[in-house]
Amino acid sequence: MATHLACRSRKICWPILLFATCLSAAAWAEPLELLVEDAAEPFSKADGTGYSNDVVRAAFAAVGVEVKLTVVPYSRCKAMVLDGAVAGCFNMAWEPALEGKVKFADEPLYRALGVYFQNKAHPLSVKKESELAAPVRIGTVKDYEYADSALQTKARGATFFPGRSEQVSLRRLAEGKLDAALVISNELQGSQYWAESAGVDKKVEVAFPSTHTLVFIGFSANHPQGAWALEKFNQGHKIIRDNGLVTQLRSKWSAPTKK
Repeated sequence: MATHLACRSRKICWPILLFATCLSAAAWAEPLELLVEDAAEPFSKADGTGYSNDVVRAAFAAVGVEVKLTVVPYSRCKAMVLDGAVAGCFNMAWEPALEGKVKFADEPLYRALGVYFQNKAHPLSVKKESELAAPVRIGTVKDYEYADSALQTKARGATFFPGRSEQVSLRRLAEGKLDAALVISNELQGSQYWAESAGVDKKVEVAFPSTHTLVFIGFSANHPQGAWALEKFNQGHKIIRDNGLVTQLRSKWSAPTKK
């Protein structure tokens, strides 16, 4: 009797288990959604193109994973990966608030350098970052992660004024509303790129550098696909580094050499 009942139970259960397995497979067969910031030219642009976007797509394609990149403001990108609402976000730099919540890829997407711009008509009275203090007003980008050396300026009394993008900070600087703008310099096209993009290159200039930071794609520790997506990205990124595709993409997005 027990055996007969067990067999009847299996006849009922196996179709249910098979159905659940199919549903799970179908869900994972959907494109992996990742968020990307909308104002980090030429790494990630508002139209969904950019060096980082190309690298991320290529890395996942190398291991057979289809991805869907959703372009959003960086503050939303960061908040959603921290909350576990999405598997991954880029372009991210390390800060203590990410500990245990976001895991970075093995290798960065690129290296960034913070650079301070000043108004040509009203230059800063100091010559290096360690001298920045009250009452200096510094334009930044909302929710960006900055190097410790930059954050120490706040401890000395400098005030950060977050905006939506690098261009916004530089325009405020050109209008005299700020004393400096801390811009994440572009290793593919140079620091002056941002000033030209903002249309204020005649009014602002580089004052001095901050320090380098490494920029990554980050994966949520609280999303069901986070760990799997991290593993797949690491595998794919190694493939496209080894076969030279990363070098080709860097060349594609680098500014022409000026003669």
